[in-house]
Amino acid sequence: MTAAGGCGGSLQPEIVDMAGICRGGNLATDDPLGIGGLLFDAGRIAELMVRGGFAYEDLLASILNAAQTGLAAFVGGRVLRYPAESRLAFRELGLSIGLSGACILVERVRENPGLFRRVEALMEYVPLADRIEEFWMDDRNREAGTWTGNREINMVMLATSLAPGEFLTI
Repeated sequence: MTAAGGCGGSLQPEIVDMAGICRGGNLATDDPLGIGGLLFDAGRIAELMVRGGFAYEDLLASILNAAQTGLAAFVGGRVLRYPAESRLAFRELGLSIGLSGACILVERVRENPGLFRRVEALMEYVPLADRIEEFWMDDRNREAGTWTGNREINMVMLATSLAPGEFLTI
């Protein structure tokens, strides 16, 4: 891999440094935006692996494990039962976007049994994306101060969640 679209030197030393920083760290979070970010990152890493430019399977496994742990904690917290005034749409919609990439992720890791099992375990959470979108599509919920106070980012995140294809592909 090289910097700036193929121009310049190799990024391999930086990749090795970042992999070392991440290795052994706890990436799990119960924050929905953070979980969505983990899922998005997993998709990017899997795509790079498929293309042959990234050989850090252990990093992908760590991210998938962290996403699984985070999803279990998020669901266990029953946040999706709270009223709109107690929820942040852009954070939840970030999770929805990440979950939308799970089907793509399954295809990218299908040939790797260990990673495939991890991604399959995430699939049970995919219906949360529809639940989140339906909640925030309801006009009454978009009248809440937590929506109106963050209207611009909420609208961008809702639009991306409803049509995530371009965002999720490299």
